[in-house]
Amino acid sequence: MQRGSRSNRLLDYWVGIPILRIVAVLVRAVRGKRLWPQKVQRIGLVCSPALGDTILFAGALQDVRKRFPEAQLIHICMKQNLAAAELLDGVDRRVIVDVTQPGETIGRIRGEKLDVLLDFSAWQRIIAFYTLLSGARFTAGFRTAGQHRAAAYDLVIEHRCDRHELENFRALVQAVGISPGSDPRLRIPNVEVEPFLEAEDIVVFHLWAGTQAAIREWPESSWIRLASAISGPRTLFVITGAPGDKPRVDIFCKNARAQGVNVVPFIGSDRFISLSHLLKRARIVISVNTGVMHLAAVLGAPTISLNGPTDNRRWGPVGRWTEGVSAPGSGCGFLNLGFEFDGHPTDCMERITVGQVLTAVERLSKKASGGAGEKIATGSSR
Repeated sequence: MQRGSRSNRLLDYWVGIPILRIVAVLVRAVRGKRLWPQKVQRIGLVCSPALGDTILFAGALQDVRKRFPEAQLIHICMKQNLAAAELLDGVDRRVIVDVTQPGETIGRIRGEKLDVLLDFSAWQRIIAFYTLLSGARFTAGFRTAGQHRAAAYDLVIEHRCDRHELENFRALVQAVGISPGSDPRLRIPNVEVEPFLEAEDIVVFHLWAGTQAAIREWPESSWIRLASAISGPRTLFVITGAPGDKPRVDIFCKNARAQGVNVVPFIGSDRFISLSHLLKRARIVISVNTGVMHLAAVLGAPTISLNGPTDNRRWGPVGRWTEGVSAPGSGCGFLNLGFEFDGHPTDCMERITVGQVLTAVERLSKKASGGAGEKIATGSSR
């Protein structure tokens, strides 16, 4: 069930909880208490369908790969996170399921004959339900406050809201006896890149948040003022977006050009592959807190995240060169699982000033080594 769909979340809550509890009681009565198998050859892994979660999950995947180098790792993937799943390094097999089709999904997972299934999702009852009926000889997953899903697992790990999601993933692998600590790693296929990627100085802006856009996006005027402030003599600003964002990308580019900003749109046609090459070429990537931000940070691009309703400590970028800008004032940074908007401020992104972002650019430049920091801050040519 998606974070952005209130009706799906309500269905998952009111129908998912009683079904999960009843089925869990029946299943446990039949199979009893189970322990980690002595021989592990096929390990299934499933995570939230959110793109950012999938990218962060890449670190836990590396931990499992190191501990079981000879085992077959099977990623249970949904169409919503396929773009990120295609970049995961270390997966032997990808099984794509449609969570709205219970019979087909359960059959496909059971057909993998898993020894272990590790569930890295945090709140969806339906994924816990599929884990429960997966046929795996052992399962592990999260107990998340208020989500009523722990009955699905042989081993339950506390999912905490006071630490970064990457640390929650590491806690799960540690609980099953695997040493945690690997950074997320992705494998990017080679493709022909757009001619403008050869520009000397590329700055990437990602303006679009997908769900709850009005609350999670920064004003257009602030982006244009920021571009004017960090532009160098050869700077090319690239505005990224998904195919559904194209109308807004085109409008923004038109308005930015009218203000003298050298800007081009980029709508990838191969999901995250060409986008990844673009992000790796960028002098700096500035993004609202979303999957593209996580992708840029993990790929090693100097990345700044704009956090209004999102807490940087909970969902900030993970990478060598990263900075998070948070909204000033009280009441912001309230998102935990990604859908807790009711009753919270709606102006958090508007509170973020261009000056705050410029300060973050300067801080990021000081983190960089070998003179690259000055280039980050000033836009001097590479």
